[in-house]
Amino acid sequence: MQQKKIFYGWTIVAVAFLIGLTQAGVFQNVLSIFLKPMAEEFGWNRSIITGSIAVGSLAGGILSPLVGPRLDHYGPRIMAFWGITILSAGLIALSQLSSVLQLYLFFGTGRMIASGLLALVVTVSVSNWFIEKRGRAMGISQLGSRIGIAFLPLLVQHIIIIYGWRTAWAVLGIIVFSFSALPTLIFLKRRPEDVGLLPDGRTPEENSETGTQTTKSIYNLENEPVWTRKTVFRTTSFWQLVFVMCVIYMVGAGANFHLFPFMTDQGLPATMAVLVITVLSVFAALGGVLFGFLAEKISVKVLMAGVLITIGILFFLVFWAVKKPVWMFIFAVVYGTIRGGVLPLIFLLWTEFYGRRSSGTVLGVAGPFRMAANAAGPVSAAIFFDLFHNYWIPFSIFSFLLLMAGFLCLVAKPPVCKPDD
Repeated sequence: MQQKKIFYGWTIVAVAFLIGLTQAGVFQNVLSIFLKPMAEEFGWNRSIITGSIAVGSLAGGILSPLVGPRLDHYGPRIMAFWGITILSAGLIALSQLSSVLQLYLFFGTGRMIASGLLALVVTVSVSNWFIEKRGRAMGISQLGSRIGIAFLPLLVQHIIIIYGWRTAWAVLGIIVFSFSALPTLIFLKRRPEDVGLLPDGRTPEENSETGTQTTKSIYNLENEPVWTRKTVFRTTSFWQLVFVMCVIYMVGAGANFHLFPFMTDQGLPATMAVLVITVLSVFAALGGVLFGFLAEKISVKVLMAGVLITIGILFFLVFWAVKKPVWMFIFAVVYGTIRGGVLPLIFLLWTEFYGRRSSGTVLGVAGPFRMAANAAGPVSAAIFFDLFHNYWIPFSIFSFLLLMAGFLCLVAKPPVCKPDD
């Protein structure tokens, strides 16, 4: 009997994993490791440095509606390759940094590419290749960024201690290009239908022989509606998911950037604080895969609500956990595992509500809101810190918003307004 080939969709997942891994090079917690040495050399405060995150995130929000429809129509391969190339060049250029303008230009451009293009590439690519196994595929693909978040700060910290922060930026840029540029150019494809397959590895022959009418309709891309910017804006579901996504990205960005300085401000040694972040990120990676599998068995809405409400409560407890290092590591394990489900679940929820055919367009339209919130998180927390010299107010607001978003997930429903053809 002929052995069945491994479904090509898992190659797509592997490439998405690598893109996510290197995309983490411009995430907040990586920049946070550079924060103090750069601030000491140039005399910048935290608000100035976090401003580069805001600029890049807002630019990414402008970019995403432009690239989203093109991902649906033409696929991600060429755009992703050139995006990774530009991102790498920006990181290497930061090794020659001498002014705030250069920080905003080089880091901001990389941040724009990562958030406005590469984040969509990862999500749209995986969503297009899977339906029944989409949960696990999304969880594994998101594992890449989690591993990047876990280990890139350790690498950066090590290089900074031995060689200085300028060398660390250059090495980071080389790593980003080496790991993901060529795999993206060679292996990324748009949809399984383009190569005569169906999602999850089924062939058209298998689907016609064994599928029920319901199964056929699930796998038939042509039966899915096509959503445009105009029709998406008219649905209540869009604004509900936008609010939930904005909370996720605002809190995630704020926490990622400020958790390290928060711990060191409370007296934890920098090496221990980095280790806490690493533990948190490792368990977040495991949690992402766990919740990806759970999403194939349990309602994504219910899972999403439970995750947001739980991490809202846990995040507020960080004020007490930080008093003893052992409690911070316990916090990192529990909070990290549960928070790991956030990104796979929110992207699964978008695709579940609006389908594969328009995933790039719909997520692209949501991009400006998502990235505005992503920019607001670190900057608002930095402003509160500069004004009051503590994190009580921003962290408490983050907890409250997470609880609100969790309860909203429970009442959100798929769109009922039919899009125009």
